[in-house]
Amino acid sequence: MGEAEETQPEPRRWAPPPIPICAGADRSSLLLEWRKYVDFADGFEYCLELGLKRALRSDLHGRRPGKKNAGTGRDLGAPELIEFAVAWSEHFPQGIFTSSAAGYAVNFDCLEWKTIYRGSENSSKVEDLIPGMGYVFRLCVMLPDSCSNEAPPPLSSDQIMFFTIPCAPCPPECPLLVDRGRTSLKLKWSPPSITGGMAIREYIAEMKRPGGDFENVYSGGTNLTVKVTRLVPGTSYIFRVQALSCLGWSGLSKEVTYVTASSVPAAPTPPSLLSSSRNSISLCWEEPDNHGSPVSSYTLEADDGLDGPFSVVYSGEERRCEVGNLRSGTSYKFRVLAHNGIGKGAFSASARFSTSHSPPSAPRSLSILGKTSTSGVVGWSPPDYNGGSSITGYELEFKLKAPGSCWTQAYSGQSSTCNLIGLRPGCQYHVHVRAKNNEGCGDFSQEASFMTSPGLSEAPLSLVFSEIRSTSLKVSWDRPNHDGGSAILGYRLEMLIAETSDSLCVYRGDELSVGVDKLIPGQKYIFKVQALNKAGSSAWSGPSEVWTKAAVPDAPETPTIVNVSSTTVSLRWISPKPNGSCILSYRLQMANLGYDATNRQNEMFRFYSSGTDRYIAGEENTQETQTEDNDKERHAVQSVYDGPALAYTVKNLEPWTSYAFCLQALNSVGESFCSKIILSKTSPSCPSPPSLVITETSTDTVSLQWELPQRDNGASVISFGLHMKKKPEAFKNNPRHNKTHIEDTTDEWTEVYKGALLNYALPSLLPGHSYMFRLVAYNVYGPSRPSFVTASTLAACPLPPSPPTFSGISPTSVRVRWSAPTCDNGAPILRYRLLMDHSKSGHMHKVYEGDSTSYKVVKLVPGRSYQVAVQAINSAGASHLSDLSSVTLPAQIVLPALDAPQLARSNDFLSVSWTHLDQREVVSYTLQMESAPGKLLQVYEGSTPRFMLDINNSNKSCKFRVRANGGGLEVCSGPWSPFSTWTPPPESKQKPKDVKRSSSITTMYFIRGMHQRLADPWSVKQRRMIALIGTLLTLTLALFANTRD
Repeated sequence: MGEAEETQPEPRRWAPPPIPICAGADRSSLLLEWRKYVDFADGFEYCLELGLKRALRSDLHGRRPGKKNAGTGRDLGAPELIEFAVAWSEHFPQGIFTSSAAGYAVNFDCLEWKTIYRGSENSSKVEDLIPGMGYVFRLCVMLPDSCSNEAPPPLSSDQIMFFTIPCAPCPPECPLLVDRGRTSLKLKWSPPSITGGMAIREYIAEMKRPGGDFENVYSGGTNLTVKVTRLVPGTSYIFRVQALSCLGWSGLSKEVTYVTASSVPAAPTPPSLLSSSRNSISLCWEEPDNHGSPVSSYTLEADDGLDGPFSVVYSGEERRCEVGNLRSGTSYKFRVLAHNGIGKGAFSASARFSTSHSPPSAPRSLSILGKTSTSGVVGWSPPDYNGGSSITGYELEFKLKAPGSCWTQAYSGQSSTCNLIGLRPGCQYHVHVRAKNNEGCGDFSQEASFMTSPGLSEAPLSLVFSEIRSTSLKVSWDRPNHDGGSAILGYRLEMLIAETSDSLCVYRGDELSVGVDKLIPGQKYIFKVQALNKAGSSAWSGPSEVWTKAAVPDAPETPTIVNVSSTTVSLRWISPKPNGSCILSYRLQMANLGYDATNRQNEMFRFYSSGTDRYIAGEENTQETQTEDNDKERHAVQSVYDGPALAYTVKNLEPWTSYAFCLQALNSVGESFCSKIILSKTSPSCPSPPSLVITETSTDTVSLQWELPQRDNGASVISFGLHMKKKPEAFKNNPRHNKTHIEDTTDEWTEVYKGALLNYALPSLLPGHSYMFRLVAYNVYGPSRPSFVTASTLAACPLPPSPPTFSGISPTSVRVRWSAPTCDNGAPILRYRLLMDHSKSGHMHKVYEGDSTSYKVVKLVPGRSYQVAVQAINSAGASHLSDLSSVTLPAQIVLPALDAPQLARSNDFLSVSWTHLDQREVVSYTLQMESAPGKLLQVYEGSTPRFMLDINNSNKSCKFRVRANGGGLEVCSGPWSPFSTWTPPPESKQKPKDVKRSSSITTMYFIRGMHQRLADPWSVKQRRMIALIGTLLTLTLALFANTRD
């Protein structure tokens, strides 16, 4: 056994795990890295652990990692008990935060470890950490299951602490209420849950009063409590707290509201006076501060008016009160206090108010001292009691003893007697009187009555107008309310004319209405009436105005002729009497009496009016007027003016014509009668327009004829003027008319004739053009207004076109072009005729006729010369030939004939080839096949001199021929070569089972467009595919042929 023990292998010695280092740090995370474990192999894992709960912290002051005991490998220094989250201390070296690799070796006992990373990587980022806090880490190595029999490695590396970056603290919790008083509140708060790694240097507590802003109530210390005093009872206050470290202020805590304890109400303000009377006073007061408990009631106290003790006069919830049963003219003191749930408050300051004085009692001994028919004297004695104030006056009232009458004040003054005047005679009256002082009026005395003596009647009432017309009306009135104690004997009515102020008695009698006539229309009248009895005449009734109705105006006076011209007459008139309504307008009427056609001096003409003939002598350039009555008119009358003016000029009249005028005035009632008629004759003037007609037209001439004007307007016509106006497009350059027609480059009229004739023929005009003519007649007063007429010359044959030009010249064809004639002579060009001759014969023959201006002539002889001319044709006929143009065609080249094509078979294909021409004029070759006698089929056209055909299914012989094709009009295709015949061998003469024999050969040569591809050396597989396509096409054609049969 001893030998066995000696041979037992020694257990494996493991290297200690590496210590983590900090590769990066911020406020809430740490990036830890470590070197690779020396004995690390597949299956090994790293385990990074974080220490929890309590730990022992070595002396960290001024020490860096790496200073360890050589025997134990741990930091030197005396350990002390700390929490896991080690707070930042200001005496820690600043390098702890500036270097990401800085750390402190620590030795903690009794730590609980939490695995935060497990894996094979050499780094790990620890997140969600607290700013400015120290964290303890260690690294373990986990063995795989295959190494379970070996000795385990060390449990972990040495412990090491790293710190996160510090920051400002977080907001503290909201302050809590510790003690509540009526005028104070005591609060406390807790430090921030996260200080950011730095110690709190200061707290600030702020308070917000109702309706105010936040104010400081504590600052400059680290206490966690504050007592706020000098507060108002029962009031809400808002508080908040803020912490400060060396890195800055924290955020504000949440706001919290606390209320001081309630108290009795404050003293109300002194009562205010609302109103006072003789025996009562009304008071009100404001609600005081309730100090946290609502006011429930009020108590009002008053003294006895002699500065004696206070007594309660009101107790209740209202803030107003009326205190009654007081003495008038006495001063009282009042005070009030408030009650709430805590108790009653203090009394307000006293307020003094007085009751008012009372009016005096009624006067005594009211009596009638004297009376007449319209007056009475009343007297009285002063009252027994003046109400505490001196008598300042008396008020006397009276009323008539009648149903519905009321009291009327007749006197106000200090005297104790009154003389009543303006009374009705023979009527009974009642009177009473009262005294007044500074407080008001007292009660009335007992009534006294008396009756006045009889006298004059009162004035009649209700003067009314009816049946009002322009010259009459009816006046009515009522009896007086009182006849003065004597019966009414009659009435007298007077009328006053407002314009003249003349007064006139229009009625005297006992009736209550009367009709008044012979009045002026639209006039203002004033009426008044009085009553008569034994005592005499009463006073006049109040004047009453009335207007008679307006009437139509009077007929105006005859208008006056102011000025006369050949086309106007100016008149003036005077406004007539309006008859009560303003004249709104005047209506001037006119009648045309006719034109004086005789044009002789001292000619007499007659105008019929009122059944009497009146004669007026008229001379040239003079007018005399004669007025006539308008009872009877024999001419049409028209209104020429309606308006308010007193003058008017009638315009647009005819010269040398007699007119009659009359005038009417209009107001709101209607129109007046017409004035007397006035006659006037317009002055001589230019003649009226003559009539102009076209008598004859030709291709270059227009004949015109006219007549004398219907009216020479007082002077004979002495000559005529004929003018012509030509449109610019009607006179283009025409070599045949350069000397005969009149040049015109503007739109102005040109005078072509002036004289006394009544016709004129205008020569040298252009064919088929329109002309405008105007004719003016002249007398001694000038030209008339023109007459207009339009005429067109007849159309003629057009001018010849321009010489033809040539384009697209080939050996056998040429394109001829020409332009339209410069003038169509009034008719549009319908067509053109193209003529051509051979230069040798000289005979022109037609080759084209149509509306085009170009034509291609074909089938011409190459190398020959031709002459060409053109004619233009319109509705009037054909023009002259244009100038001749010559053209010579080029000669034509013919390609040579080819030899017969060569045939050779290659497998399933037949090769057809021929000799290639080296001439540059050769563009392509055409190969034809004859599958049956007379049946030719073009199987190829191209530039390659070879073609291959599939003959796999062919069993018929065929022939081939070829020719060369030229590249232009100057080169003609060559003749066909001789035929080459191909006969299939006997073994290839087989029929397809399902295809007609007639379609096989056609299918062989169907694909002509693929000659270039077939000429190439394709593979057998490709050729068989083409053969299959040909078979399918053969079947399709066969089916199509069967369907048609």
